Amino acid sequence: MESVMNNQVLFKFLEELRLQCHFARLAYDQLRSSLQGLDPEKSFFYVHALLTAAGNASRLLWPARPESKARGDQLRTELKLTENSLLQVRKLRRSLDAPDEHFEDWLSTMQTPSYIDFSIMPQGTMLGYKQDTFQRSLDPDTYKLVFRGEPCDLRQIKDELHKIEATAQQWLKTHNPW
Repeated sequence: MESVMNNQVLFKFLEELRLQCHFARLAYDQLRSSLQGLDPEKSFFYVHALLTAAGNASRLLWPARPESKARGDQLRTELKLTENSLLQVRKLRRSLDAPDEHFEDWLSTMQTPSYIDFSIMPQGTMLGYKQDTFQRSLDPDTYKLVFRGEPCDLRQIKDELHKIEATAQQWLKTHNPW
């Protein structure tokens, strides 16, 4: 593959990607602490921070803008990422990119806008409730999130980001252009 970015620009993109992965790891660690403190708002704040950083990393690797496709290809090649990476989460990215529209669409699917905003309970604890009764539901044992009906395994995302962070860190150590 022919290089589309000079080494200094590539280095800066990989620094940014490593930083977003690091931010996600910090958010995950704080999420674990906040769950022990039984503070649902703080817990979901860290869920949001984790998913925002994951979305930023995803956008660097799979840009939406067609003219940036080669950049994403080059970054994925340098990091030896496959196309079936967990970070290529288009559905989740769409809800992060347009939260107002996603919220409006979700509300329009309900007969009445009556739902529980935060739920931190093991899945299946509240049998009898429809999935869309919860806007945000997190299983504290498995770290499986359901956000407006969309499932997301936070532990798997954290693990994927950790691998990318380590690979990017190694690349940065061996490719410093300065």
